[in-house]
Amino acid sequence: MNDSFRSTELFGGALVANLPARYVDVSNIREVPDHQEIYLDASGFSSIIIEINERVTDADVTTDQEALKYHFHDIVEEHDASKIWKTDVAHLPNFPPNTPTYTLLATTTPPPAAIPNGDNNAPRPKIPTFTAIMLTLIRLVPQATDTVLTINIPHIPGHQETVDGDVDFEAGRFGSLVEEGARMRDELWRTLEVRDWGLFGGGDGE
Repeated sequence: MNDSFRSTELFGGALVANLPARYVDVSNIREVPDHQEIYLDASGFSSIIIEINERVTDADVTTDQEALKYHFHDIVEEHDASKIWKTDVAHLPNFPPNTPTYTLLATTTPPPAAIPNGDNNAPRPKIPTFTAIMLTLIRLVPQATDTVLTINIPHIPGHQETVDGDVDFEAGRFGSLVEEGARMRDELWRTLEVRDWGLFGGGDGE
């Protein structure tokens, strides 16, 4: 595990944060929507997504906790099973005081993979046993924006993700990959800073 981070400009420098040095900008590989920044672990399967969304309205949710779960379910694949293990409040020191910020830890599990037709020894796609998701919701009320930070940590059989045989979310044993994800998340919280509030289409940071 490598704890090296580097300061990274996001959205043309409107945001800046420390991201793992080994993570690569996906926009250099394929097209990424304008409201997203996606970084992928060059030596694994984990990813970090920073997403700028319109604020979920009171017509859809009545509390910030409901908004947190709304954004989580919005990213879950249609046929995947999901479970939220814990939710909490978060603190971002570079944001205005009392900015509503919430976080959750969840897992998603894909449906059983279909056996390929014909040769059962043919290569199978890298389908995770489960994916751990750390999602942070930053509710920027004056800007009518929900900023979502997501760390996706797939656990794929036969790869580093399966080294921890004692992973048991029910018992609170999350394994080294999730622990590494938590360190990345904490560094993202600590260093994320808005350099240009115009990114959010109106309103300053007060």
